[in-house]
Amino acid sequence: MNSFNKVMLATDLSEKAAALPSCVFELCPDTETEIIVAHIITDDEDADPHGSSYQQAQLRLKKYEEDLKRAGYDKTSIIIGYGEAVVELETFVASYQPDLLLLASHEKGFLRRALQGSTTFELAGRTACPLFILKTESEVSGPNNLLKKVLVPTDFSKESLAALNVIRNLREQIEEVVFVHVLEKKRNEEELEDKVQKTEQKLNELAEEVRIFGMNSSVRVAKGKASKQTLKVADATKASLIVLAKVGLGFEQGLAMGSTAQNLALHSEQSLLLLPSLDETSEDEI
Repeated sequence: MNSFNKVMLATDLSEKAAALPSCVFELCPDTETEIIVAHIITDDEDADPHGSSYQQAQLRLKKYEEDLKRAGYDKTSIIIGYGEAVVELETFVASYQPDLLLLASHEKGFLRRALQGSTTFELAGRTACPLFILKTESEVSGPNNLLKKVLVPTDFSKESLAALNVIRNLREQIEEVVFVHVLEKKRNEEELEDKVQKTEQKLNELAEEVRIFGMNSSVRVAKGKASKQTLKVADATKASLIVLAKVGLGFEQGLAMGSTAQNLALHSEQSLLLLPSLDETSEDEI
C-alpha cells in the first residue's frame, strides 16, 4: 500500500532541491504516484513568460519532469506560481490536495526565511498535508539512505503514533526504526524510575509491532526537554529521517505546530517528515 498517492515537489531550482526526486523515489516507491513539480517565482523581473529567466526556469522544471518520467513516474506535471512562496504554496496545496509536500531547506532558500520569519512555521502550520523537509544532501547520496534508520519521537498520543501507518507502508524500504520518548526530569527519583520502566514497556511494544513487519527496531528513553533530547538521540543513533506529528509530544496541544516539531525542524541535521494533527483526543499520559 502506498502512503502517498499524490505528492507535490516544491523546488526553488537550487542545487539542494535537485536532491528531492531521490527522496520521492524512497518515500513513494510506487511509480503510479502522481507527482506535481511546483515552482514559485518571487522576483518581478523573472515573472515575464517571454523573459530569459522564466524560460530557463521552465527548461529546468522540464528536466525534473523528464527525469521523473524516465524513472517510471508517468503521472508527472509542472505548475508555476508567482508571489510570496509560502502563500502560493499554500494555495497550490489547497487546490491540488497532495498527500505529501516536499521541500528542501537551506540557509538562503525560501523555506529558511519562512521558518525564521515573523510568522514562524507558517507553511507547516497552515498546510493540512504531511510535509517532508530535506535537510542534508548526504542522506540521499546513495541508494536507500533516507530510510536507513528512521527515528520516531512519541508521547503515545494518537497524533504521534500516526507515524506507524507511514512506517508500515514503507516497511520494504526501511532498515531500522528507533522509538524515543522523553520524560521530564522529576525531583522524586523513585517516581521517575517507575515512569522509565513503564515507558520502556510501551516503547518495546511498539518496537515489537514493527519487527513483525520485518524491520529492525530499538528504543530509547531520555530525560529532559523533548526537543533537545530528541536531537541528541537522533545524532547518537545516526538517524537518517525523523518522523513526527506537528502537534503532540507533550507540548502546546491544539496549536497548528507544536514547539517540539518547530525546534526539530529548525535545528536538526536530519530530514523530517511532519505529519498533520488528528482530530481524536490524545491518550492519557503515562
